[in-house]
Amino acid sequence: MLIRLFQEQDSEQIAQLFHDTIREVNIRDYLPAQVQAWAPDDLYFTDWTEDCSSNFTYVAEEESKIIGFAQLETDGHIDCFYCHKEYQRCGVGTRLYRAIEAKALELKIERLFVEVSITARAFFKSRGFAVVKEQQVACRGEKLTNFVMEKSLAKYLEKSEPFVVTTFYHFADLADYKSMRPPITDFCNRHDLKGVILLAQEGINSTIAGSREGIDALLSYLRSDLRLQNLEHKETTSDVMPYNKLRVRLKKELVKFGVSDIDPSKEVGTYVDPQDWNQLISDPNVLVIDTRNIYEVEFGTFKGAIDPNLDFFYEFPKYVEDNLSNNKQQKIAMFCTGGIRCEKASAYMLAKGFDEVYHLKGGILKYLAEVPPEESLWKGECFVFDDRITTKGSAI
Repeated sequence: MLIRLFQEQDSEQIAQLFHDTIREVNIRDYLPAQVQAWAPDDLYFTDWTEDCSSNFTYVAEEESKIIGFAQLETDGHIDCFYCHKEYQRCGVGTRLYRAIEAKALELKIERLFVEVSITARAFFKSRGFAVVKEQQVACRGEKLTNFVMEKSLAKYLEKSEPFVVTTFYHFADLADYKSMRPPITDFCNRHDLKGVILLAQEGINSTIAGSREGIDALLSYLRSDLRLQNLEHKETTSDVMPYNKLRVRLKKELVKFGVSDIDPSKEVGTYVDPQDWNQLISDPNVLVIDTRNIYEVEFGTFKGAIDPNLDFFYEFPKYVEDNLSNNKQQKIAMFCTGGIRCEKASAYMLAKGFDEVYHLKGGILKYLAEVPPEESLWKGECFVFDDRITTKGSAI
């Protein structure tokens, strides 16, 4: 998915996208007469070229198809913000909003404000916007409900350093994981950290963002627990905070797998450092498996890797049983985003009797951070589970 500025030749697709989104998506929350007035039969009821050229209009494009667009005015007003009817909940809106907010910070805009539909209210709320008022607006003879919402960017403008985004996981026996939640939550709140921390009896898993000082303090705090003293982490930076709140959650499993008789804290496959990964996966006798979900694989993967077509990670055991169980002498090399899924998968495969199981230490993110782009065997982008959606292979 490419996010770029509007070009004159985009007008026709934008007109059609605007019309179709309102008629087929917003119809969930508005009456037929209201959407008819909002998106009239005449696609060119407004001059789209002039409208889009008069402000910062960002376009989301995939394979030459426009799948979303959003507009920012110089006073901080977000005007049109629409995603293609076939690309709802696919990260398009998130990518467009990230571009809008980044431009606003570049322009030193202290406040963003927008009039949002009933349909879009939840999206903007999740991005830190608050409702100022509900209102009825007239539109070609119909009255439509929308909400004036706003978000202050002042605290981000005061910040001169980028946010540090850190990911980490560690398998360990945390029998007291439930009682760990309150002090960890309090510690993160005191250091203004935002993101997700998962706690389970089998360990900890997290992606969290904040200041350099806050991240360092959290890592020191966690490693003061002897069970987590060997916790390893990876870092990237972001000009915009990729999370809007902190969530510390209790889970049965760090990543749902559905197999109870494996313990990654005791036995896993052989770790392969990023610097040694290319040599391993270039061996024709090694079967390279991407353990991520299918929508992640679509953004990018390693050259020659097998995609098991998983909708969910807990489908991996069935894939192994159906496709690999007859040749347990086969060398297996697995990878995932940060390392946690392939590590757990390696423990499972060893328990099932596979002889040689390898997995990429630190996952794709560590590989992209440490292997020079000219040597990389990675193709495409890497999906991440926050507002960034993907990170570039050459910019980790």
